[in-house]
Amino acid sequence: MERNPAFLKRIKLNKVMISVKEAFQLILSNVPVMSPEKCPFAEATGRTLRVTVSADREMPPYDRVMMDGIAASSEAFLGTGQVRLQIQGHQPAGVSANTLLDSTSCLEISTGAVLPHGADCVIPVEELEIVDGVAVVSEGAVVRAGHHIHRQGSDRQQGEALLHAGMRLGCKEVAVAASCGAVELSVSKIPRVGIVSTGDELVDVGTKPKPHQIRRSNTHSLSAALEPALGLAQMAHLCDEPRAIRQGLADLLDRSDALILSGGVSKGKKDYLPGMLESQGVTPIFHWVAQRPGKPLWFGIGPRSEPVFALPGNPLSSLVCFHRYVVPALEKMAGRKPSTVAQQQPLIEACEMKPNLTIFLPAQVISNKDGCGVKPAPAANSGDFAGVLGTDGFIELPAGKGTLPAGSVLPFHPWL
Repeated sequence: MERNPAFLKRIKLNKVMISVKEAFQLILSNVPVMSPEKCPFAEATGRTLRVTVSADREMPPYDRVMMDGIAASSEAFLGTGQVRLQIQGHQPAGVSANTLLDSTSCLEISTGAVLPHGADCVIPVEELEIVDGVAVVSEGAVVRAGHHIHRQGSDRQQGEALLHAGMRLGCKEVAVAASCGAVELSVSKIPRVGIVSTGDELVDVGTKPKPHQIRRSNTHSLSAALEPALGLAQMAHLCDEPRAIRQGLADLLDRSDALILSGGVSKGKKDYLPGMLESQGVTPIFHWVAQRPGKPLWFGIGPRSEPVFALPGNPLSSLVCFHRYVVPALEKMAGRKPSTVAQQQPLIEACEMKPNLTIFLPAQVISNKDGCGVKPAPAANSGDFAGVLGTDGFIELPAGKGTLPAGSVLPFHPWL
């Protein structure tokens, strides 16, 4: 990823608090896309496709038998009475098509086999009895031309585009790529994502904290929510000391394609990050968003065009900002079509709005006989990360005065 000088001229630091919508648009408009790389299709699960994959032949490539039974000619069923057909042999799947001798004959056939020449229907084993080399078809059997046959090219034509750039390669997409002989796929490189905690009060998880300390959790939370194909997490910690922060940032910016910092971004005496990031060549895009939690959110672009997110340090603020802003940005970096577009869910109970602030409120998804909806389950405060254990995600309340009545439809972001 390289910096585009013309692009940077359009960047202006917002001096005032901006809206959630403005922050989201600024992030997506400034985030670069990772370059593509080749990957064996068997290792491509979860990756983002960067080219079109087309059918290399018709699908299915032959008239495919869909049931175990016999292949026959529908002409044998034009008369009345029970039909008896001489079995001339067996055609399993994976062999070339045999030829039916005449309409009084049939071939035993397996699911997936090529339809024999001269045959135009298949009678399942459940509708016939085989006696002394003769297939006796049940009198009530409904037989017509094309019965139980998957016609050649009926699904897709040769050259038809099946997979498109921007798709996430899940199990279905990998299966299609394999069926097209796409041994190697062009996918987005996986960015190296630095996930960094800050603060002298934080100690390692394995350490017994002193009364004035707490264990680090934000980096582990964000790393756990990071989809492997969207970033390789590199966790680090910076203490609240200018020289250590300066040296740590220089190293992290050098070895990260995207940087996520937690804490040290507000207005406290030891909130050094905004100034330190600028001193390391990170161009600030905005600071402060009209939202709760997560008001001090900071975003900038590094010297190699790497996006830098400085999230508030309170656990709930950090987690909400990660889901609302960082994940869509990483999807944009992967060249992926958005999969994190918020669901739209109705409120089960009324909810109070706040003037001039978008509120992100933890919520539970409730299903009952009347359908599905979300019930607000607010945490005690933005540091109450244990308070969200019983929730499924968070709803997004628009800024405004008054009460949103039950039934109002709101964006809902599920926890990853």
